[in-house]
Amino acid sequence: MVRVMDRLFLILLALCGLLVCSSCVAQETQPSPYQWTKFVQVEGQPEPVPVEWVATPEGKFAHSIKIPNPVPKDSGYHKGMTSEEYFEHLCKTEAGEFIYKTVDNVEGFYFMRPPKWPTDDDLMDRYKLEAPEIERTFQLRKALPEERAKIFVNPPWNNYLFVEEPVLRELPGNSFVRVYGYKQDISPMRIEFVSDLKSRYGLIWRGVRRLNDRELAIAGSEWIVIDLKTNDVLAVLRDYGRTGFNRNSKDGIWWLNAINCPDLRSRNILGDRIYNFAVQSMKPALGKEK
Repeated sequence: MVRVMDRLFLILLALCGLLVCSSCVAQETQPSPYQWTKFVQVEGQPEPVPVEWVATPEGKFAHSIKIPNPVPKDSGYHKGMTSEEYFEHLCKTEAGEFIYKTVDNVEGFYFMRPPKWPTDDDLMDRYKLEAPEIERTFQLRKALPEERAKIFVNPPWNNYLFVEEPVLRELPGNSFVRVYGYKQDISPMRIEFVSDLKSRYGLIWRGVRRLNDRELAIAGSEWIVIDLKTNDVLAVLRDYGRTGFNRNSKDGIWWLNAINCPDLRSRNILGDRIYNFAVQSMKPALGKEK
């Protein structure tokens, strides 16, 4: 009788284990709470983009920019492609640094769309971030204009003289913040709130949506350099990031260590890629590019 009861107990434990396991699987496969449901057509992309991407004036402007080499309507995806195969295809056919015009003696520029600081939860979510391989860079810095500006103003390595940003809070009479003067261990960064821009050129970013990309743990992005007077595009950096293989996060998503397209000029670490891209079209006034 005892053996029979023991067997029944073990069977019940096994069934409970299966039930628990099944609930875990169901939880793991639930869609992200941020999964996109509404899309809008924009001028700058062939695919409609999530409404969240154009929820701010800066986002709307970014996705309205028509670049000389837009991605094609057909991404090249076909049924059965693995994440690795699709990533390699996008890197080979669409990613790259495209320089259309260069200008010399650029003292500084307008950083038109400062990214928000992403949390760990954001970086573990498949859909939350618009361009996670760009936005992750700014998790490594405090969400302050002076910290973002150090990517570009830090002679003798990073040789712009100033960076301007939109003011993200209400300041009567002031629409912009100008950050300048930093030199490591010598001069602290200075901040000035101003009503008018000094910059002639701007740097902005946006996400790139491709068919089934996030489902395969891939995210695209574009950095764009633009002439603020003419709206001419000077340069575009298009990149793709791939995750989905992290063992310690839901669905393996961890954008902070996503891999990027291998053939671009520099690795996307601490802003190096952004600076190295910017100086190819906007030559800094202080000296040579890094």
